[in-house]
Amino acid sequence: MLFQPAMLFGGLLLLATMTAAQWRGQEAGRRRQTHRVQHGQCSYTFVLPEPEPCPLEPEAFGAPNSLQRDLPAAGLHLGDWQARRVRQLEKMLENNTQWLQKLERSIQTSLRSELAQAQQHVVQNQTATMLELGTNLLNQTTAKTRKLSDVEAQVLNQTSRMEIQMLETSLSTNKLEKQLLLQGHELNRLQGRNSALETRLQALETQQRVELASLRDQRERLRHQLGLQSGALAGLERSLRALGGNASSLQRAQRQLVDFVQRLVHVAAQGQGRASGRAPEPVFQDCAEIQRSGANASGVYTIHMANMSEPRKVFCELEANGGGWTLIQRREKGSVSFQQGWKEYKEGFGDPAGEHWLGNEAVHQLTSRAAYSLRVELQDWEGQETYAQYERFQLGSEGQMYRLSLSGYSGSAGDQSSLPMKGANFSTRDADNDECFCKCAQMMSGGWWFVACGLSNLNGIYYPSGYHLRKLNGIRWHYFRGPSYSLRATRMMVRPVGG
Repeated sequence: MLFQPAMLFGGLLLLATMTAAQWRGQEAGRRRQTHRVQHGQCSYTFVLPEPEPCPLEPEAFGAPNSLQRDLPAAGLHLGDWQARRVRQLEKMLENNTQWLQKLERSIQTSLRSELAQAQQHVVQNQTATMLELGTNLLNQTTAKTRKLSDVEAQVLNQTSRMEIQMLETSLSTNKLEKQLLLQGHELNRLQGRNSALETRLQALETQQRVELASLRDQRERLRHQLGLQSGALAGLERSLRALGGNASSLQRAQRQLVDFVQRLVHVAAQGQGRASGRAPEPVFQDCAEIQRSGANASGVYTIHMANMSEPRKVFCELEANGGGWTLIQRREKGSVSFQQGWKEYKEGFGDPAGEHWLGNEAVHQLTSRAAYSLRVELQDWEGQETYAQYERFQLGSEGQMYRLSLSGYSGSAGDQSSLPMKGANFSTRDADNDECFCKCAQMMSGGWWFVACGLSNLNGIYYPSGYHLRKLNGIRWHYFRGPSYSLRATRMMVRPVGG
């Protein structure tokens, strides 16, 4: 590295010398002789001067010329002179070569310190550059390490979230599998029940066929007996015609006896009035009798029903729809809970002036003594009012599970009845008498005449406005507002037929 500039300079100098010599040699080669000398790896070509005769008398030109010393003596042979001249040139070349070597050493000495400084400066620059590059690489490595740490943290967080989600999914899957298993068991149980019901239905069909055949036989026997009784009735008719005159006398005697008994009752009542100092209090069995007595304002009255020791307070509707109606149920505000048991529905609960249930036993005693009609009045949350009326209504005894009997439906609460026209037993949460394995009184709430959970339940849960939609256990009447609309107000009332 240190000797390259000096060597380059020496090489360039030799190249220039050789090029000039060759050029001069080419110009004079045709007319001059040359001499080539090899010195190491370098060769030198010299052009020899042609000999020219010197003047015979040089003194004629004045002082002796310095160049003439180089000329051969007049007496010397031309070949000797050329040899001596070549030796002089070789010596000059050797001197020049030594001078060039000294020049090369001086150039190397002068350049060595500069090259050392330049090399040190280059090393320092390279060291600074390397330090700067190292710093940049370190910063980039630190930034990338930080990014990798952030990415690793994000990956760990995402992995944790995915593990949590997978755990939740696994739990949900386990729950769904359990639910499916339970539903499968329930389906198998229902299929078993369905099979039992099919078997029972087949048995009932067989029994019905047998009973139908028996009824046909009984019909034939009854026809035969009817023929015999028709003959007997014809004979009795003839006998009655013969006794017609005697019957008219008996009727007159009967009317006289009735009048006598009425006079005795009137006299006895007057005697009791005089003894107590006040008139006897009238006794009524329903609101129709109260209306016939002259009352015309709706309100709470007292009635005395047959086969019941205690009088009952009832609300009488004496103004609307002809009056004479005895209320057996009313819902209007939800102030009274209708989630009661069998005993409460039997005896009745609530306030007759407000929400109440009169009681199954009282309704049974009331509808057993005469033919009664039933009227059901309904109101929704939009203010629409409607009614359903039944020409015949009767409630069985407790032993008959207060079975409902209806006929003669009419009204605006649907094209058909939402109450079971074929009859139904009364059910409560503690007395399941419906025709379903699902216990409708517990599912639909309240006490009612459920038939496979039925089309109505006016004793369901009272839902206020805004919460009355999609409520299967509310106050519902299917053919008025559908199976899941809970009504705002209801009234159920009875009245004697024709009263």
